[in-house]
Amino acid sequence: MGVKFHGLSNEPFLLMRRVGREESRTCPPMSVLNPLTIILEFVPPLVVTLAYLLAFRGRRNRFVEAFIALMFIKTVTFFLFGIWYNEPDPSVAGGFDPTVNSNTFYWLLIADFFFQFSYSLQEILTWIMLSFIAVLFGMVVLALKMALQDPLKMRFRNVIKRITGSPPETDGYSGFRDRLDHLSFEGVDPQPLDPEVQSRAWSEAWRDYLIIGLATLLPSIPLYIGSLESYVTRIVNPMAYVPPNSYIIGVLIFLTWIYRFAYPASNRIAKGAGLKLGDRDVGSEMMQGVLGWFFRLNILLTLYFLASDILRGLRTGTLGYLGAYYVEGIFSAAPAILFAIIVLPLAERFAVVLYKKVFDRLNNFRQKISGIGWRKALANAAGAIGTGGLVSGLFVGAIMGVTLHTAFQMGIGIRFLPGAIDDIVAGRLFGPVNNTQTLLPGFWTLLVFSIPLATMLLNGVVGHYVRDRIGGGMEAFAFISGLVVSVATYFAMPGLDYIVGGLTNEVQLAGLSFARFRPVLVIPGTTPEEYLYRLAFQFIVNIPIYISVSLFVLYYFEYRERWREQTGEAGGPLLNVKLPDVKHSVGMFLGGIAISAGVVFVFSLFINPGLLGDLINGLINEIGNPDGLELVLAVTGSYFVILAEHNIVRTLLVLVIGPVFWALVLWLVAVEKPRSEENVALSAIVMTVLGAALAVVWTYHDYVTGVFIPSVAEGDPYWPFTYTAHLGLRAAIVLGAIFAVYAIVAIAKSAFGRGIGAWWFPPLLLIIGIEYFVWDDQFTLIALIVMPMILAAVYKLIFSGKEEVRREDILITYIRFSVMSLAIAEVLSTALWLGGDFTLNVLFGNPAFFLARTLPHAIVEIPAFLFAAAASIRIARDLAPTIEQENWEMIPQKTKELLTSGRLWRTFALVVFFLLVAALIETNISWIVAFLFA
Repeated sequence: MGVKFHGLSNEPFLLMRRVGREESRTCPPMSVLNPLTIILEFVPPLVVTLAYLLAFRGRRNRFVEAFIALMFIKTVTFFLFGIWYNEPDPSVAGGFDPTVNSNTFYWLLIADFFFQFSYSLQEILTWIMLSFIAVLFGMVVLALKMALQDPLKMRFRNVIKRITGSPPETDGYSGFRDRLDHLSFEGVDPQPLDPEVQSRAWSEAWRDYLIIGLATLLPSIPLYIGSLESYVTRIVNPMAYVPPNSYIIGVLIFLTWIYRFAYPASNRIAKGAGLKLGDRDVGSEMMQGVLGWFFRLNILLTLYFLASDILRGLRTGTLGYLGAYYVEGIFSAAPAILFAIIVLPLAERFAVVLYKKVFDRLNNFRQKISGIGWRKALANAAGAIGTGGLVSGLFVGAIMGVTLHTAFQMGIGIRFLPGAIDDIVAGRLFGPVNNTQTLLPGFWTLLVFSIPLATMLLNGVVGHYVRDRIGGGMEAFAFISGLVVSVATYFAMPGLDYIVGGLTNEVQLAGLSFARFRPVLVIPGTTPEEYLYRLAFQFIVNIPIYISVSLFVLYYFEYRERWREQTGEAGGPLLNVKLPDVKHSVGMFLGGIAISAGVVFVFSLFINPGLLGDLINGLINEIGNPDGLELVLAVTGSYFVILAEHNIVRTLLVLVIGPVFWALVLWLVAVEKPRSEENVALSAIVMTVLGAALAVVWTYHDYVTGVFIPSVAEGDPYWPFTYTAHLGLRAAIVLGAIFAVYAIVAIAKSAFGRGIGAWWFPPLLLIIGIEYFVWDDQFTLIALIVMPMILAAVYKLIFSGKEEVRREDILITYIRFSVMSLAIAEVLSTALWLGGDFTLNVLFGNPAFFLARTLPHAIVEIPAFLFAAAASIRIARDLAPTIEQENWEMIPQKTKELLTSGRLWRTFALVVFFLLVAALIETNISWIVAFLFA
């Protein structure tokens, strides 16, 4: 069970305003919505929009576009509205210091981005859930229509004849079962992701949702802001105002959404499915009923509520508040109409698929049960339970990790459960003394909220790959896995159902002032009545949303693959890795651990263990630690920044450096080319060498003339600007300038349609040169040139009995291994460190301490690196036929295809994501866990 933003209503604003209402307003004066405030609040959706445009380029993804639209709407209706509504914030009145430095400002922007992104993600997932709930609601509506409509017409045929002048006609079917058996679906699109299908669904649906949303707007206002009397009490006598229970409000508003939108959506789904009974268009009839009697009913309810409020206002003398009451109520209730218009038509086509499947299973229950392949069904259920269990474990581990870090940093001590720190977090968010104090508890609040959202999506993603191997039904898989995650996390982390609201405070930076909407944590009550409400929310909202989001992700991936096949897009798996590649990567790693453990054990018999440990760690530090200009990132004071950057660069090198390096070498020495292209390549080599020499001479000159004094050890006055850092800086300047010239020429030739020719060669060569100097990277050079010699020789020796190995030229073998040798080197070096260091700790040290400081991040980091290595192995295998055929002309073309492959960059993005997670764990949690075993 997870934290929820009180996004179902704006009640948190009312709750927050009540706090400390009578204090004097001593905060510095601040314009509520000044231009800087508005600009900064729109930064998160603009950043997401820019990322979407860059990532998808010419392609469109309507679900991402819907999410972006929701972010913009939420920026206005929740964040800017919240800033205006809550200003000035009495909880920080008096003694609050709004001034921040640039570093705090940077973290405030990240926190605000996180707040808006998470809030909008919750919104779109909630509306997707509502679309699937409409399917179940639609089954009830359809059953009632089939069971009652014709019998009631016949029962009251005389009345109908008097009113209409003609008797009603029977549909000619014998009963309920006969009607169900003759229902047909003629509008189920085979491809819900077809842009034309999505456009048609939206163009047909948005007016219906707008009409129904407006018709049900005024009757729903009391649920959002209370009755007119309570509204007046809150304004006139705020200390006497008692806000309603937030959970019952959330449940009731969600039920109102079902009434306002899920019922119309269920009929729209029936219409979209082309539901027919003989010649009757049943789906259209059902939708006409929504726009007929349902619309008129809500117009009557609107008039009734409006008249009642006017009469009540006249009777109690509160009529003057009626306009403000309805304005605020409309502003609170109207955004749901926009969300329905944006999300429901897109999700409708998936809902149509589910609608037909649910109907078929219910209508043909016995046949479906008798036709089940029980082995596959049990395998599907086992896979779903395993997936749900894995995701539940990740959920619990993530919550405990962020709680441990927050508790330790806040000086509370070692705490793993949120309930041990939530009251302190809430107190600091409600009454901070400055903006810095809101960061740590604010991030904890947002993480505890967003982790459940992430697990919903992760459950669907993992489920897609698991189910793809099993081949079971998507609906059953989503139901079981979603139920497991929701229920397991509810019992594993009880009391995690906090409410997240928001309060406003001022921020001042370098004389500029703007308002910020910070998250605040509201801890739910524990009375029997409140516990009942919380339990109701768990079963009415939380379980359905886990199941619905998992099913949506499964549908999306399934139909995305079908669409790619249908349109002839580049085929292949989502990621550029196959199972044998993973097996070989893991095999190398485990073998390396075993060998290193054995070797270290033997050497420890003859060499001092401390010296042996220093040798191992020194070697690993030389290989893996940041160096060169990269080390300058230490000035940030953040180990996470250094670690994240280092891992990202190493992953990129593992994936592409081998193919790029050999594309350059083989094109230069083995491919016949025009003299002009040779001259371009030779000029690039000469300029690279001259640039490198100039950088070396420039650095040495500045050193001997005292322009800089290099750092020699961590902690000295010049740290972290070592000699290699200064060399890297000057090399980046010189080689970067040369790179820019060649790149401009290449771009210009390509832009004017003259063909890039050989001008791709210089930029790639210069990038390799820049990487070598900036990162002081001898390891990559050794892995590319020296290590393949050893690997090729060992390979030839071990497999000398195979005819194809004996016949293969040693140079071909060398090149094949060189393409993936950096990946092999990374795997083996990691295995050397892990196996060797752990063995020494088992023999002479504290193995529990070693595991405590390693495992929390290693369980994420090592699989990510092994996956990257597997991807590198796959790339080498894809290039192997071309290398074996000595078709050197194709190597550059194959390398170009690699660098422009979406699968490669999806693999890179996935690995980087998990490496960033591992870096966060290593820098924020691992050392705290190790502290327990020190």
